[in-house]
Order: sequence, then C-alpha cells, then structure tokens
Amino acid sequence: MKNLFPFLRLLWPHRDWVIWAFFFGCLTLFASIGLLALSGWFLSATAVAGLGIAAAQNFNIFTPSAGIRGFAIMRTVGRYVERLLSHETTLRLLSSLRVWFYRHIEPQAPAGLYRHRSGDLLNRIVTDIDTLDSLFIRVVSPSFVALFVASLVSFFLWWLAPVIALAFLLFYLTAGVLLPLLSHLLGQQTGAAIQRQLATLRTNLLEDLHGMADLTIYGAWQRHEQARREENEVLLKLQEKMARIRGFNNAMLTIVAGVAALTALYVAIPLAQGGAFDGALLALIAFGILAAFEAIIPLPAAYQMLGKISAAAQRIRTIAEAPVAVTFPQQPAESRDDTSIIFGNLDFRYPGAGKDAVTGINLDIGHQTSLAIVGPSGCGKTTLAHLLTRFWDPDQGEITIGGEKLQSFSEGQLRRMVTLVSQKSHTFNATLRDNLLIAAPKATDDQLWEALKRAQLADFIAGLPHQLDTWAGEGGSRLSGGEARRLALARALLKDAPIWVLDEPTEGLDNLSRQQFNQTLFANLQGKTAIFITHTTDVLERVDRVCFMKHGQVVAYASHDELISTSEHYRHFIRTYPV
Repeated sequence: MKNLFPFLRLLWPHRDWVIWAFFFGCLTLFASIGLLALSGWFLSATAVAGLGIAAAQNFNIFTPSAGIRGFAIMRTVGRYVERLLSHETTLRLLSSLRVWFYRHIEPQAPAGLYRHRSGDLLNRIVTDIDTLDSLFIRVVSPSFVALFVASLVSFFLWWLAPVIALAFLLFYLTAGVLLPLLSHLLGQQTGAAIQRQLATLRTNLLEDLHGMADLTIYGAWQRHEQARREENEVLLKLQEKMARIRGFNNAMLTIVAGVAALTALYVAIPLAQGGAFDGALLALIAFGILAAFEAIIPLPAAYQMLGKISAAAQRIRTIAEAPVAVTFPQQPAESRDDTSIIFGNLDFRYPGAGKDAVTGINLDIGHQTSLAIVGPSGCGKTTLAHLLTRFWDPDQGEITIGGEKLQSFSEGQLRRMVTLVSQKSHTFNATLRDNLLIAAPKATDDQLWEALKRAQLADFIAGLPHQLDTWAGEGGSRLSGGEARRLALARALLKDAPIWVLDEPTEGLDNLSRQQFNQTLFANLQGKTAIFITHTTDVLERVDRVCFMKHGQVVAYASHDELISTSEHYRHFIRTYPV
C-alpha cells in the first residue's frame, strides 16, 4: 500500500472535484436505498391498509408516491453527475500523474534511462499510468461511499432498534471489510503477475514490430511469433484465475447480503409483533439492507486488483524515484563570450562498467577553434561529448568553458551554449516544420527557410507538395540519410549555439554525400568552437587540431599534418580506416 501514497497525494490539487464526486456518490446511494426501502414499505403499508375500509380511506398515498418519484429522479441525476465528476477527477489525476512522471524522468535522461528498454519505458508511461486510474474511481471513492452508507443505514436502524443495527453491521462489515481483504489476499500476487506479464508482452511486441524486417529476412519471425503466443497464453491463464476469484467474491457477496436481510427480519419480526414499530416497516428494513449492499458490490473486485495497481505504482516509482545522474544549479553562471574549453585530468567510468571509459584526459580547445577527436571504436570519443553536454559528470577532474566550471551553468544556459549533432539525431514523426521548431519555437517561416538554405536542403523541401508541412515519418523514414543529416544541421543552425559537438554526423553516407555535407558544415562554422568526433580524412585536414585517442587516453595532440609526420600510431590508424 505504501507504493500508492505518493499518488494519493496527487489528489489534493483536485480536492474540489474529489469532494463533489464523493458527495454525489453518497447522494446516489442514499437515493437508491430510499427508493427501494420506501417502495417496499409503500407496498406493505398499502396492503395492510386495504384490510379495512376505514384504514384504506385514511391512507395517504400521495406523499409516499411523491417520495418514490423524488428518489427515482434523484438517483438518476445523481448517478449521472457522480459518473461525470468521478471520471473528470480521474482524468485530471492522470494528467497530473503524467506531468509528475515526466518531471521526474526528464532530469534522468539519458544517463538514468539508458538501462531500460524503450518498450518497457513506453509501457510504464502508458499502461502502468493508465492502470492507476482505478485507484480513485474503483478503490478510494467506493470505499468512502460504502463507509457513508454504513453510517447512514446503521443510524436509521439503531433508531428503530439497536439489535437490528448490530445485525446489519455484522454482515455489512463482513462483506465490506473481510471480503475485500480476502479478495486482495487472493488476487495480490496474481494481479501483480498480470501487470508484469502485460509489460513483458507489450515490450516484446513493440521490439518485434521495430525489428520485423530483420526477423523476416533471417526467418526468425515464426519463433518470435510462437514466443509471443506463449506469453499471451500465460497472460490468459492469469486473467482466468482472477476471473475465478472475482466470481467467488460476487457469489459470497450475494449470499452475505441475503443472509443479512433474513437475519434482520428474524430479529425485527418479534419486535414488530411486540409493538416496537409498525409491521409495514419490515419490508422497509429488508429492502433497505439489500439496497445498502449495493455500496460494497464494487469493493471486492477493486481490492482484488489492488495488487495490479500496486505493481503498476511500484514500476512507476522505480524509475521516477531513481537517483539523478546530474543536477543543475537554479541560478545561471555569469555569461561570457569566451567559449574555450578545457578538459582537466578527466576520469570517468560508466555505471556497472568494469573499467574506465576515459582516463587522465587533458585537452585545451581554444575560443572559436575546431578540434577533431579520432580513434578506434570504444576509445572514449563519444564519452567526452557526453561529459561536455553533462549527460554524466566525470568521476575525477573538471571541464570548464570560458574558465567557468561546467557544473556552474544552469541547464538552460548549458543547452543554449552547446549543441550536439550526431548520426543518431532523432527525427520526430511530425512535420518538417515541427522538427525545426524544436530548436527555435518562435522562429518564423523566413528563418526556417534561411536555415534550410544554409543547410542546402531548401530546394529539396520546396519541391515537396506540402513543403514545410510534409510529415517526416517515424524516425525520419520519409527522408534519405543525407536529408535527415541536413535537417539535423538546419535545426542546429536555428539554435545558433556558440559551441558545436558533432559526433560522426556523416556516418553511413556515401562519399559524395559526405563531402557535400562536410562542405556545408564548415561553411556554417565560422565563429564557432567545434568538436568533431570522426575519422573522416577531409574533416581531419580542415580542423585546427586533432586529438588521437586509444584505450580511453590521449595518445597524440597536434594538427593533422603534424601527426602524420610524427605519430606512427596515427599514420597506422589513418591507413587502417581510410575514408
């Protein structure tokens, strides 16, 4: 249950909606009990009055009839308003929950999220959060309404005869407390297993969909299909088990309600015969008790699924409350025009890794100069880019920009100063305009076209039927590799950051496309401090300095021509990876 407390606190901002939903829920049950109880009394009293002519003539049929019509109208209107308010409250709670979850995971990206599969993250964001909509509408609200009904009916029965009220409370608490508790105990593990199995099935399905082309090519789709069928069979068996528990609880609830009414009659009949109250009230007591049990009908099923709800809450909290890899100061550092970068005695090891990714890194990158970091795969090139953008913080040493420690800059300030263009720059499944506006939300169409022109993509987009309103497709599927790279370049140009980090931006392009892209790129880097992570020769020949790395350390640091003439390791690498 402790997993649910943080989410119950999210109800407080919507307390007005919660209170009104409770009010109309109680009003609806009050009307339901009044309708059935008054109808039962009215029929009994009418029958008794009909036994004598004088009694029949003096019997008032109008007031009870009006009461029955009033309760019927109240029940209909109350149910409608209660459902409206309950669902509005639930939707507002889900909205708050999604915002709360995003605010907790956003500071963790990407360092805190890279350990999770994308399908699993999606399942937690969508399915697990949606599961929590049952918390208010199926657990919290019915529980409070059932408590109100217990108080109301008990008070009335106590007024008639305390022994009847005690008999009612005995069975009502059995059905309202013991049955939900039993339901929770029986369904806790199964409900949690259902939530985990749903997550596994949906995560694997999403991954299979993304990899369907490869599964088809290698003839593996049948094995994966069979695996998904087996996972689905496990889910169906768990759901069947939950259905059996639900059926048992419904049967027990019906039995307890019937026994409660019979017991109340058994106790009340002698009292009526003794003149404690009118005999026609026996029907009111029986029907009123049966109607009161309507309040606890949802509880066993709700508490049966409490294990599922709790498991969803636990899965959400596992990510949301994970420690943040980096924290930013609220106050920005003093702004400076100097964009020189210094890596000082830097050591860093990825969480869970067996060795350091980089060790003893010392680099001095001058203001508005360019540097290429080159070396074999796994030598730590991309790690330096991630440390500069503060995806992680170094274990030892420091990074400064313009003499100011990197940790002194606020997140917004650092993101405005540094832009990252890589082979993995994401193209969203939105229009080309929306993809560009990520970098500059207030940019005009003229500014967008200017950025596209500088990235040499304007002619291509101008030839499209919908131009800027053309959809890019999932992951930029409607664009070629070169077009996607140029779109990322145009986005970076719109941001106009003074420091550029370019991580293999031409990877996967043919030679002609790569040369054209690099030519465009360098034409737009005037007045910028640029760091290239690359092994492309035409880039190495253009930059001011080259840093050659091996095994997480700097092996050589000079211009490309100097390294060619002085470093055997560098010459061997260039010959081994000619581009």
